[in-house]
Parts: sequence; structure tokens; C-alpha cells
Amino acid sequence: MVVSHERSGTHFLINALGDAYGYPNAQFVMFDEPVLTINYFDPAAVAQTINGIAAQRRGAVIKSHHAVDFFEATLPRVTRDVVIFYVYRHPADVMISFWRFVHRWEWREGPRLPSALAFAMAEPEGHMLRYQMRQRANMLQRWAAHVGPWLDAAQTNRRIVPVRFEDLRDAYAGTIGGLSALIGRAPRSLQPPDPDRYVIKGAPPESLEQPDRDAIARLAEREVGDTMRRLGYL
Repeated sequence: MVVSHERSGTHFLINALGDAYGYPNAQFVMFDEPVLTINYFDPAAVAQTINGIAAQRRGAVIKSHHAVDFFEATLPRVTRDVVIFYVYRHPADVMISFWRFVHRWEWREGPRLPSALAFAMAEPEGHMLRYQMRQRANMLQRWAAHVGPWLDAAQTNRRIVPVRFEDLRDAYAGTIGGLSALIGRAPRSLQPPDPDRYVIKGAPPESLEQPDRDAIARLAEREVGDTMRRLGYL
């Protein structure tokens, strides 16, 4: 299972697992879509569904953006059958990528604002709310509330494995190779996947401001500096 806050490298990791270990990455299971008729707010139903998928679609990768709250005390039950890789990324890059993302779709996935800086300080809204148990003051606080508890869960459950996006991107072979024992397979390839397979390209509409990453990074340090330090970003 691959879990992350949105725009944190989820598809990169899914494709990497497919290329390196032979998982059918083109047929991953979208656990976070409402086509699955389950009560996402019932941890027992969440666990039962994931364990059922693991039994019926052995070898498939399950994808989710849900916060750890949806699993609560059922995580040991879930991880009997699946290893959870939690991929995280620098919050400034998450905000810029997510800001662009919400302008690509007809539906309102989140706040549509003229700048990524304004987006980072906006209150979460729209379809993204399906991934959170409670509201947050702004998008950066939402990011920290997603990453921090998943890392806490990884401290007490060895079947939850944090994966840093920047390591996956910049030290691909070593990062993917290090997952071998956890997956129980030897990698068949350590060649990074083609970026065209996992990167949503395209600039935001011309009417929008070009993002100032440094300004967003400074804002992130003020808003969620403790989480950034924990992750080694400060």
C-alpha cells in the first residue's frame, strides 16, 4: 500500500514498485475513490476492505491519501497483510504542485487561488475534504497533520515505512533497493521510471502568478517548522 498527502510522489513510488519489483503498477487499486462502497469513517470497515483487497488481488498496489485517523487502532490488523509505504515531500513543493493540480480539473478539488502562496494559507475546501477527519486552519497545517501522525505510527509499527520523495528522486537505486527485505522480493531493475509516467505536466493558467518557492518555504518554516525539522528539511 502506498499512502501520502496529495502531490507527494505517490505515483512515482507506485511506478517504481512496478518497475523494480514487478507489481502491476498499471492496475493499482484506488482505495481513496468512492467507487468502493465502504464507510471510510469506520476503521473496522477500512481494515476489512484493505485486507480483502490484499487477499483477492495479491501483488496489486493499493493507493490512498487518507490521514492516519481513518485507521485508528486497526493499523496492526491492516499491516498483517500489507506493508504501507508512506511517501512524503518538502511542503513548499507539495503546495506548488497541489495548487497547479486544483486548476486542472472541472470539479473543485480545493481552493482555486491566483497564487501558490495564497493557496498554502487557504483553509482546505472542496473534494479534498474526503481525506481528512477534521478541518485545519490552512493547507500547510493540513500537510503537517497528515505527515506527522503517519510518522508517529511508523515509530511503533515496522510495517509502516516512511519514504522521502527527494531520496526516491535523487538516490533512486539505493532507496528502492533498501525496500527489498520489506517486500520480500529482489529488484529486477533499479532503473528509474520514465518521469512522463508519473508527472502531471503543464503550467497553471496564464492569469495566475508564477510560484515563488522561496517565499512558500519561508511561510512553511513559520507555520509547520517543527514537522519540517523532524523530516530533515530544516
